[in-house]
Amino acid sequence: MASSSLPSFTRQLFSGVIADDVLFPYPRISDDEDRRTTEFLDRLRAYLEAHLDREWIDEHEHIPDEIIEHLRGMGLFGITLPTEYGGIGLSQSAYCRVFEFVTGYDVGLAIMMGVHLSLGTKGLVLAGTPEQKRAYLPKAATGEWFASFALTEPEAGSDAAGVRSRAELSADGSEWILNGSKIWIGNASFSEIVVAFAQTPVERDGRTVDRVTAFILRPSMAGFERGPQLRKMGARGSNQAELHFRDVRVPRENVLGEVGEGFKLAVRILNSGRQGLSAGAAGGVKKALQMAVEFAKGREQFGRPIADFELTRGKLAAMAADAYTAESVAYFTTGLADRGDVDYALESAAAKVWNSEALDRAVDELVQIAGGRGFVKGYPYERMYRDARITRIFEGTNEILRLFVGLSGIQEPGERLRKIGAALRDPIHQIGLLTDYAADRIKLAAGRGEPSIEVEVHPRLLRHVDYLASHTRDLRAATDRAITRYGKQIVERQFVVARLADMAIELYVRACLLSRTQALLQAKDDGLAMAPPLTSTPVALDDASVERIVRLCDLAAQRSGLRFRSARVALNDARDGLLREVADDVLGPVAEPDR
Repeated sequence: MASSSLPSFTRQLFSGVIADDVLFPYPRISDDEDRRTTEFLDRLRAYLEAHLDREWIDEHEHIPDEIIEHLRGMGLFGITLPTEYGGIGLSQSAYCRVFEFVTGYDVGLAIMMGVHLSLGTKGLVLAGTPEQKRAYLPKAATGEWFASFALTEPEAGSDAAGVRSRAELSADGSEWILNGSKIWIGNASFSEIVVAFAQTPVERDGRTVDRVTAFILRPSMAGFERGPQLRKMGARGSNQAELHFRDVRVPRENVLGEVGEGFKLAVRILNSGRQGLSAGAAGGVKKALQMAVEFAKGREQFGRPIADFELTRGKLAAMAADAYTAESVAYFTTGLADRGDVDYALESAAAKVWNSEALDRAVDELVQIAGGRGFVKGYPYERMYRDARITRIFEGTNEILRLFVGLSGIQEPGERLRKIGAALRDPIHQIGLLTDYAADRIKLAAGRGEPSIEVEVHPRLLRHVDYLASHTRDLRAATDRAITRYGKQIVERQFVVARLADMAIELYVRACLLSRTQALLQAKDDGLAMAPPLTSTPVALDDASVERIVRLCDLAAQRSGLRFRSARVALNDARDGLLREVADDVLGPVAEPDR
């Protein structure tokens, strides 16, 4: 990501601002990259349809070597890597189109590819020296060397800054001596490049403190040990194992980035991984919808296809709205990464949270529609259900990501309210600030002062834009109330923070939905017969297709609004105290952890 100049779209929502310079127009890839990506996908589709057996992979927990070897030859494992190192050099949006497609064929294969490209090699692309890139990226681009990202530990999962692996400089200062263990590491049984993170001593403000540093490891280093492959509920074609480091001697030139800056690098890498998961989840929702429609039209009960029954039709309509929304969210977010001038960390987290939960809804409804066939082997439904479950855990659990979005979002409003508090202690000299604040509060209380969108929006979307503005004002008001009520203790009020995050996530999702629909409607008004490659699925723009798009947008926006309101109402839920009391009853006395 280039140095950003525009603040996060989602972060601004907490302050009551809709940044239409970020929201419009909906991003798209170039015609040339669209052509190259489509041609690559056509070749990949032809091969996978002829040779990949999902059921065999699921049963044997392994992707056949001959398939991996053929995919190496196609260049699949170098699609994002720079062309000067032998890669294809696709943008983030184009890469996610490929990742989405591969996920639809086998989640295990997609994870292998994603760990290698979104995580393992991403740090080298972002922070590697020219010497490091020349040493590792050419063999990574061909797939000769697979890469791993070794961050998670037995005692440090979502708490990435709390890793316990440790590296100390040798007496002569020529190398680092690394000790520790990592767990759940993708590609760990066979990777030849491992980007591992460990605490190191650094000087800060005249004293020595521990900070995380990233290192490039090779399995040939003495003391590098691999654990056995882990067996899993789903995504069984992927490989995860433990890694153990026992006095591994790492040359100083194998530090990736700056000493003590590893945590920041890890966060940047995880943004990429979350975008990939978001696109893969969007593809999973679309696949589940397709399978549910096919089954519902072919399965008869009471002398009629179950697709005729209103309860089934309602499920399919909701899945269709989620599919359109998830795709809109995935590729709006990758577009933020590709433009390179805007902070997109919160958006990557929001996209991962929303799309992974949409995928859970979709596969659950697919199993329900398939009935008994959805629950037994021999049909694809139960495998999809198992494969989907990891998505809410990967790359940061959804609970942690909600707290990340919420706590990050309230920082700026919290600072603004802190300044107001200071001004109240000196009202004579701060009269301008206090006057502006008072006027703003009156507008909020009266339901006025909604955020404005300067871009001309299609008339079919004006109602949804009005709700987006009104709900953004509601988020700001709710944020201010929560900060005023809880102060610094809001960090411990996770119910409140998560609900504020849910409100912001729904606003971001709805904004992505409206941005994409605006682009499609504008393309139709411009007389195009086919929408430009806004997402992974080109759209024919006849009148009937446009009406279908508008109906999808209407339903998706309405459902988002209901979820927003539910989170808003829950902010004032008196049952939170009861929840805490029952949790205390369930847990009993909790021992203090050893420090």
